[in-house]
Amino acid sequence: MLYLSVRSRINFVQLARHSDQYCEHAMRLNFERYADLATMNRHLVEQHGSGHYVLALDASWLPKSGKKTPGVGKYWSGTAQKALWGLEVCLLSVIDVDKRTAWHLDAVQTPGSEERKAKGINLVDHYAQVVDWQVDNCLALSGYLAADAYFAKASFVERVRRAGLHLISLLRKNARLLYLYTGPKTGKQGRPRQFAGKVDLAKPDLAYFTLSHRDEQLVVYSAMVNCPFLKRNIKLAYTQYLDADGQPTHYKLYFSTDLNLPAWVIVKYYGLRYQQEFLIRDAKGFTGLSDCQARSTNKIDTHLNLALSAVNAAKVEQNLNADKSFSIADAKVLHHNKLLIDMFISILPKGNELDKNDPKVKQLYTFGCKAA
Repeated sequence: MLYLSVRSRINFVQLARHSDQYCEHAMRLNFERYADLATMNRHLVEQHGSGHYVLALDASWLPKSGKKTPGVGKYWSGTAQKALWGLEVCLLSVIDVDKRTAWHLDAVQTPGSEERKAKGINLVDHYAQVVDWQVDNCLALSGYLAADAYFAKASFVERVRRAGLHLISLLRKNARLLYLYTGPKTGKQGRPRQFAGKVDLAKPDLAYFTLSHRDEQLVVYSAMVNCPFLKRNIKLAYTQYLDADGQPTHYKLYFSTDLNLPAWVIVKYYGLRYQQEFLIRDAKGFTGLSDCQARSTNKIDTHLNLALSAVNAAKVEQNLNADKSFSIADAKVLHHNKLLIDMFISILPKGNELDKNDPKVKQLYTFGCKAA
């Protein structure tokens, strides 16, 4: 809750100034300790979510100057569309399908190139490890993991499937795909025919597809195809986007490793993945995700997860529903006012004590919040 109370930059100095329990040194010592925030976040989701979830995985760049912080280096920034100097965090989130919001589950700092080289892993291996480390919490919530096209790699898909999860992702428009042969057997010697030719993505043979969904904006076709570079059969959701006249303008290739998942559900789950971006935005703008000044891996890990978990706590407090907008700004105003007013009340002379539950005092807590 202290993360929601500090209006300025969130670092050890500011946290100590706003706390009546811990000094700066104690803050630093406590941040070095491991805390199982992922399990706590899972219980929050189970208690306050809708029960219909899909997992999401993404990496986010964080600014960091200097060269002494573990893991610092050049990482891809989606906003700048180029690699920038700083840190990177891999975020594992839970998307509430019915409430259309993202809950934080776990965040892990990406190790630097030298550390990855020493461990004999690459970036894709590290991202897969993030899922492996929280596989029990993941499976308790959902069996589907949505990730962008970067993660559509054979090594990542294999690790995710071994963990018991199905991947939902996006293919490049020039991806090589093969139709599955469903014709009669020839009776000749040798291996039976498996494939019926390459999929022409510009003009697909709709005889191999079935219509899964159609509305004024898009048409979704479903087919089971083989993807050679993923080394497996996949469920393809070939999606055509329509203009105002109902004519297709472009297409996208969504897919799932679950061959029984309806194509329109694949498109829906992948689209909801973007809710994770709002979670990252709120944490960067209001709970200090980019503010950590520590140079210890443990302290940075604790800070990243506390900053994102604070957004979870704010959503729980506001009793988030699908028809109710969420404002992290109001949560910050509310907690800052509460901290300040409680401090005023605590230093008043004993003869002038006030009742914190008095309706007039509670009005001060929400002073400055936006009108509903």
